[in-house]
Parts: sequence; structure tokens; C-alpha cells
Amino acid sequence: MKHPFRVLLALFLGLNSIFMLAQNKQTPSDFRISTTSQLQDSEYSKQIDALYESGPDGKFIGKEEIPIYWKIIRQKDKEKGAVLISSGRTEGALKYKEVIYDLYANGYSVYILDHRGQGLSGRMTEDPEMGYVEDFQYYIDDMKYFYDVYLVPGEHEKTFLLAHSLGGAIGMSYLEQYPNDFTAAAFSSPMLGFDWYVCPLAKILSGKTPKYAPGQAPFSDDYDKFDGNDVTGCKVRYDRKIDEYNKFPESRLGGVSVQWLNESCKQLKKVFKNIEDIETPILVFAADNETVVNPKSTEKFIGKAEKKAKDCSLIQIENAQHELLMEKDAQRSKVMTEIFQFYSEY
Repeated sequence: MKHPFRVLLALFLGLNSIFMLAQNKQTPSDFRISTTSQLQDSEYSKQIDALYESGPDGKFIGKEEIPIYWKIIRQKDKEKGAVLISSGRTEGALKYKEVIYDLYANGYSVYILDHRGQGLSGRMTEDPEMGYVEDFQYYIDDMKYFYDVYLVPGEHEKTFLLAHSLGGAIGMSYLEQYPNDFTAAAFSSPMLGFDWYVCPLAKILSGKTPKYAPGQAPFSDDYDKFDGNDVTGCKVRYDRKIDEYNKFPESRLGGVSVQWLNESCKQLKKVFKNIEDIETPILVFAADNETVVNPKSTEKFIGKAEKKAKDCSLIQIENAQHELLMEKDAQRSKVMTEIFQFYSEY
């Protein structure tokens, strides 16, 4: 054998690299993730509220003069990076207190904005509970402004995206338009498609006057009922969400308008068309019992991204519903652990 010493040296270096990777890979026990038993402890809940209230908040004026609410929690200790949260439809920063707490507890600064037309941001219709957007691009424009004006000055070494549902459609669009802004991005139950009949129907019914889509209505007291809900199997977290809505009724949102559906449909076509523009590593989670978004669209998106050699992966979460970041402990802990591990690799 020629140059046996070089062969041994190469073997040693290879094994050493594997060992170092194993040493750097964190285990679930290395992460601090809240549990339902902790959430039921009043002192623990006070800690979550105290952290949330410790950060600044405010509003900036987005496109078409709509005020956009934001909240920032800056890491006081040595940070691992900054996370921008793009929340789902009907959601806002108030609903993400536990998520923000866990992100902070694991070394991240957190930036979150309430998308226009929901949460504590401004509305665009006379009915404040109608889900509406005039142009889907405004969501992305608001997020870009927030990123440039509020996150960039923080001079974070790494910036990560965490997006859920509608926020996933906004986030994926953002990655296609601004591929260099985020180090990596994680998506929980992203909205990447609807049932086959939705978009044709929305196109036919859409007009200049905002109106609810068939079967949609303003916020109802029925939304307060845990039994039969299609978003989470965790009553503790569901009740916490309702408590926030009750404290801030102006943050409530009802059903969607046909205009919102039509704008979303048009944007999702662009999302699939522009997959080639994504440069950011992405991790996508899909719920086993998904009924809110179309899971087949998520699989289709990942398949197309893989064919284009994009750095992406899909993780199916068993016995889980749509809101993976607010699910039962077993499911939520797996998702949060995978997110933290994913971020730590970049």
C-alpha cells in the first residue's frame, strides 16, 4: 500500500470530524421547552408574561397607511441568533407568548409583527373581524420593512425565520424575493394550497366590495369551545389563546373574505413558480391530522424543491393537528426540539 501514513491520517481526521459533529449535536434534554404542567403553574405563567412585557412594542405604517403592530424581545445574554416570527391567519404576538418564551430561554432574540388585518394591527374593512387583504404582496412588503428597520440594526450574527400557516405562505414568498435575509427558516403547517374548488370559486365571487366567502362569518362564541376544534389537541394552550382574545377583543378575527382567498390563490401560484429563487435552508413540519391547510400541497412543494436541489426537508408529526406550535406536549416538544436543532446547524 502506497503512503500508508497518509491513509491512516485521513482516516483519523475523518473519525475525528464525525466525533466533533456528534459532540456538537444537542439532544432534546439540552433544550428548554415549556410543558402544560408548567403553564398551569401561576408563577411560571407570570414569568412568561413578564418576559413578554419586558420588550418594546409599537406600530409602523405599512402600505396603504395601515398601522402594523410589532413586538421585540432582545436577548440579554450571549445570543444564538434572532428569530422573526410570521404568524398564521387570525393570530398575533399575544398568542405567541409561550413560543417567544421558549425561543428566548434557548438563546434567541425574538421579533414578531401582527400581519395587517389581524391581531393588534390595523384593519382594511368596516367589519374588523373580516379576514381581508387588498394585495397579498403587502404582507411581504410589511415584513421586509420590519426586517430592514427593526431587525437589521440589531446586528445579529444569524437571523432565522419561524413561520406558521398563512405566515408560511408569506414567509416562503419572502424567501423567494429576498433569498439572502435569513440564515435558515422553519415552517409549521404552511399554507401552500387549498382544496381544488376553492380558488376557481374565489375568482368567480371576488369583487371590489369585501364580502365573506361562503360558509365564513364574523368571530363567534363557538370559537371559544375546545371540543370539536380543528387546530389543537391541547386544551391548556387552547384556553390560553382564548384568554388572550378575551383580554384584547380587538385582536379577534372571524372568517375570510372571497378577496382574501383570491389574493392567496394568486400568490400561491407565484410561490410554486419561483421555487428556484429560494436559497435559504428550509425545514417544514406537517400535521398528521391536518384539516386547515392542504397537506398534499405541502408534499408537492417539497417534492418540487428537492428536484431543484434545494436544501429542504419535511417532517410529519403524528397525532397532531394544525397548530403544531401549540399542540400537546409530546408533539410540540418534538417540533420545538427539531427547530432548535435545525437552527443550531447553521
